[in-house]
Amino acid sequence: MKYSTNRIRRFLLFLVGGAIPVTLTIGMVFHLSPALLTAAVVVLGLILAAMWLWYQANRHASGDEWWQDDEASGWRGY
Repeated sequence: MKYSTNRIRRFLLFLVGGAIPVTLTIGMVFHLSPALLTAAVVVLGLILAAMWLWYQANRHASGDEWWQDDEASGWRGY
């Protein structure tokens, strides 16, 4: 199960990362505004950076971490 979720996350990282050169290529082919291209690449870069940080932070998570609370009260019993 864990392997498949990591695989999906890596695939999503690949898709967002691959969207940057595709956006640049489409922009050059269709002669789009450089301001529009810059904004699109910056937004895609920020999304990619956030996804990469999230992926790295949760790479070794098992779901049994101490901060995960299954009950809404917040009481952990210690």
